[in-house]
This record gives sequence, structure tokens and C-alpha cells, in this order.
Amino acid sequence: MTAEAAVHPLRHSVFRAVLLTRMFSALTGGFYNVPIMWWVLERTGSGALIASVGLVSALAGLVAAPIGGVVADRGRKRLLIQATYIVDALLLLTMALLVLTGHMQIAFVFPLLAVTSFVAALRGPASAVLVPLILPRAVYQQGNALMSLTGSLASLGGYALAGTATGFVGVHGAMLIGAALLLGAIITLMFVPEPRITPAASSTPEAAAPSGPGFFEGLKVVIANPLVLCTFGVTILLNLVLIPLEVTLAPFARSLGAGAREFGWLSASISVGQVIGMIVLSSYQIPRPWLALVSGTFGIAVSIAALSITSSLGQALGLLAIAGFSAAVMNVQLSVVSQLHIPPAVMGRAYGVMASLSSAIQPIGYAGAALLLSWLPLHTIFAIIGGLLFLAASAWLHPTLRLGFSKPMAAAATD
Repeated sequence: MTAEAAVHPLRHSVFRAVLLTRMFSALTGGFYNVPIMWWVLERTGSGALIASVGLVSALAGLVAAPIGGVVADRGRKRLLIQATYIVDALLLLTMALLVLTGHMQIAFVFPLLAVTSFVAALRGPASAVLVPLILPRAVYQQGNALMSLTGSLASLGGYALAGTATGFVGVHGAMLIGAALLLGAIITLMFVPEPRITPAASSTPEAAAPSGPGFFEGLKVVIANPLVLCTFGVTILLNLVLIPLEVTLAPFARSLGAGAREFGWLSASISVGQVIGMIVLSSYQIPRPWLALVSGTFGIAVSIAALSITSSLGQALGLLAIAGFSAAVMNVQLSVVSQLHIPPAVMGRAYGVMASLSSAIQPIGYAGAALLLSWLPLHTIFAIIGGLLFLAASAWLHPTLRLGFSKPMAAAATD
């Protein structure tokens, strides 16, 4: 490992510029959703219509992710990201103008938000590929943790700021602020040189994966590497199992004799645990990701299973914070695994496929959650989720995965 490879990501000027771009972009998220959904609610009074808006956005993103992967692999990644930010800013300005002039209609909301979601998903693979292309391999973990931490904090702050702005300056004013934040993202990204893929970076056998476009070519890239395929499969299973947890927290708060405020605390405790986990991972390099993945999965399993016997709010908050911490450890390590084992030349397509499939299972998870809540008591649901997570955790013990993680992560840093 070279001395340069051991330098913390924050000491890389290009990474700092990408981090600022990530901050501005994440802040903008709230300035899309909060003003427009508040406007829809005021105009219609329909919560179901808001849910429909979310569904349209999700479907648009599902279609765009594989396309974004192909474009990211074939074209200039920074230019693609900047172009999507410009489109986003123009869409926000258009919506603000329509609201301000009184010409905004419910019929416009669906196509406008579908386009914004499509553009965001188109940008996703290119954004995900930036970290492994601008940092040495030895600090992928810290770089991913910092990116996730910045995105999480900025997203939480963005929604709070967007709600405040909508109340003070109105729907159109909040949208204009969002457009200004996107301008910040466009400017900071100008300080990032276009990433270049060196021949050495693509000299692995997997780099010879088919170079054609489309979803199936990206899927071939994932299948070609057993370690990536197995880790992605476990991730899909984890996401499918954890989706019901999100919709059980409100009735769980009520079962503890708590109200809406405490429900908010329960939801926030997961985010608090995740933030703590990302802070730890941004400063401490875990040498063996396999052990972190096993510990993280079992940590989530134990925490959720313990909710089935929890009778106090304090215990529940602590358990959910532990689950959030464990999830942060897992997510960062899984990102590092993908970045270390997928050739940069085809990484965009692989990320596009993984993002698309991860989104596709969400409706299945929510449908399963609805069935569970209608048939079973909460403590039984938590026990089932915990049991399924234990099974997912045992998957990491498979010889293919254990062998793939047998070498310390730092050993791969040859940059």
C-alpha cells in the first residue's frame, strides 16, 4: 500500500468537491417532495393521491436506473450528473412558476414528478461510481461512510428546512430555494475532473463481461462475480424482510401506550443509530468486512427479535438504534464489496441493475407487511422478522462468501 493510499478521503480535494455536491443534492430532496405534496394535499385533501404521487415516482425510478447504468458506462459521468442537475433545477423553476401564476394543476404533478424521479435514477449509477474512481481502494470504506453520512444528515435537514420554508415563503418560494441549492451542486461539481478508467483498473477477468446495453447486460456483470452475486442476493433478502418494520412502528408505538410524538422518536432512533455507525466507519477502517457483515446482520436480527418482548419505550428506542447502527455497518461494507469486485468499466450497469431490482421488491415487501398486520399480532411479526434475519445472517457463513472475504480489505489497495 502506498502512503497516498492511506490518506483520509477528506484530504483529497476532488473528494471534498464531490462531498459538497452530495450535500447540496441531498438538501434539495425535501424541496421537491414537501412543497409539492403539501400543495396536492391543500388542493385535494386526499392522502391517497399523495400515495399515488409516490408510486408514480417509484415506477419512473425503477425504469431509469438500468438506463442510467448504461449511460454512465458509455459516456462522461460528471457531465451526465451535471446535466441531470440542470434538468432538475429547470423542473423546479417550472413548477414554482406554475404555482406562482396559478396555472398549476393536479394533472401536471404526475408527469413532472415522474420526470424528476426518472432524472434522479438516471443520475444514480454515475454518482455511485464516482467514489471508487476518485479514491484509492484502501479508503473506500471511509469514503462511502462519509458520503452516506453527508447524504443522511443533509436529507434530514433538507426536509425540515423545506417544511419551514414552505410555511414562511409558500410552495413556490420553497421550490425556488431548491433550485438555488441545485445550482450549488452544479457549481461544486465543476471542480471535479471527469473520472478516467485506466487499463489497469479493468484488467480483471470480469472486465471482459459483455459490453452491450440494457438490463440483462448489467445482470450478467453481477452474475459473473460469485461474491457480488451472493452479497447482492443477501441484500435483497434483507431489504425484503426489513420493509415490514417500517410500517409496524406506528401501531407498535400505540401498543406501548405512546402517541404520535413517540412514534416519531421510534422512527428517528433508527436514523440516529445509522448516523453514529457512519461516523464510526468514516474514522475507523474495518480490516475484515466479512466479520462486520456477519456481526451487523446478527445485530439487526437480535434487535428486531427483542422488540417482540419489549414493553417500554426506552428499550424500544435503544433496540432500534442498535438496528440502525448495524444496518449502517452493513450498507457501507456492501458498497465497498461491490466497488472492489466490479470492474470500473461496467460498474454503472451493475449498479443500475442492483438499484432497479432493489426498488422492484418494495411493493412485495409492503404487500407482505399489510398481510402480516391483518393476520398476526405485533410481537409475532417482530419474532418472524428476527427469525428471517437470522437465516439471512447465516448466509454469510457460506464458504463462497467466507472465502471471498478471507483477505483483509486493505490488502487490495494497490493504487
